[in-house]
Amino acid sequence: MRKIIALTIFLFFYLFGFPQNSLSDYLQTAIKNSPVFIDNQNQVNSLAYDSMLIRAALKLQVNFTSNNMYAPVINGYGFDAIITNGGNYNALLAANYTLISKNYLNNKFSALTIQKQNLELSTKLNERDLRQTVTSQYITVYGEQQILATTQKVLEIMKEENVILKSITENGVSNQTDYLSFLVNFKQQQILFAQQKLQIQTDLYVLNYLCGISDTTYNALQEPFVKPSQNISTEQTTPYQQFILDSLKIQNSFEQLKFNYKPKINLLANAGYNTTFIYQAQNNFGASVGLNLTIPIYDGKQHKLQISKLRLLENTRIGYADFYKRQYTIKQMQLLQQISETENIISEAREQTTISETLLKANNKLLQTGDTRITDYLLSLTNYISSQSTLQQLRTSKMQLINQYNYLNY
Repeated sequence: MRKIIALTIFLFFYLFGFPQNSLSDYLQTAIKNSPVFIDNQNQVNSLAYDSMLIRAALKLQVNFTSNNMYAPVINGYGFDAIITNGGNYNALLAANYTLISKNYLNNKFSALTIQKQNLELSTKLNERDLRQTVTSQYITVYGEQQILATTQKVLEIMKEENVILKSITENGVSNQTDYLSFLVNFKQQQILFAQQKLQIQTDLYVLNYLCGISDTTYNALQEPFVKPSQNISTEQTTPYQQFILDSLKIQNSFEQLKFNYKPKINLLANAGYNTTFIYQAQNNFGASVGLNLTIPIYDGKQHKLQISKLRLLENTRIGYADFYKRQYTIKQMQLLQQISETENIISEAREQTTISETLLKANNKLLQTGDTRITDYLLSLTNYISSQSTLQQLRTSKMQLINQYNYLNY
């Protein structure tokens, strides 16, 4: 019986997915469910066929062709027989082979290698964007859940205090209007709790949507241990690799342009039947061989214009690369400064939270003995709630800043 139950549970999680409650779980699921990565991998695999197609196109090409034309002359009317010979009939097996240098082949295969590297880079960039988006949403939901936990804790405290305050108010120790103020505040916290829970549910749906998760179950997220990644140079970042690949692509185009203006040699051969008189078929079987040589001499300055276009592309690439370096340096310094300043503010907020919590506990004891007013207790409670919310918001902001920093250094 236990084995059956265990098997049932396993099949359930296998079919519908294991519960997601850590950042790593969500990231892995998002990458697994995204069709972009499958598409990129299929395109990479497709390049292997392109390589084979290049090799196949350079092999001996053999074709069978047959052309048959009859031009009759009726009552002296028709095409000039000197031009048409009365007709033309052929059935030929033709072979064609292009002589290609090794450097030309290397240039073609280099272009495919660059395409493959571009696809692999595209995969990394997509993963970079997906990780940043999912992590940001995860941090948002986690921060909201922590604030909700604080609100719930406050409600539990107020629920206990309600019993005490109601008792001392009925005994005339406390003013009834003060007690009503407490009830109003208590109700506000209950409404706030409901609103926060609704917002978390909405943001959790967004997180599941980003990851391709259809589960609508409410999950308590684990703390995302987001730490700043190791600082790297601009040239090592993933986005900068695009400028390097663009440079290789332009250089490959320069090399390809050179090959386009070199002499080309094709070897030709055919064998079969070729005649103008169909009744002499037995005398018109034969074969022929030939050589086709093409030497570019003048193309109206197209070669020079194409080189100028490629140089413009290279200048544009250099401009964007330099601009990216400047932006990267500025953004990196800004994020590091913001993270440092946020850490300092968190330390101060933590001290304030400790003081407000101590004050709340003290007023709680005094309230039970009737040595403090309800309004003073509510003020200390409000300060405690505010300090806790501020502290959690600062922690969330710090994690979001670190997420942006890691995105920059990916």
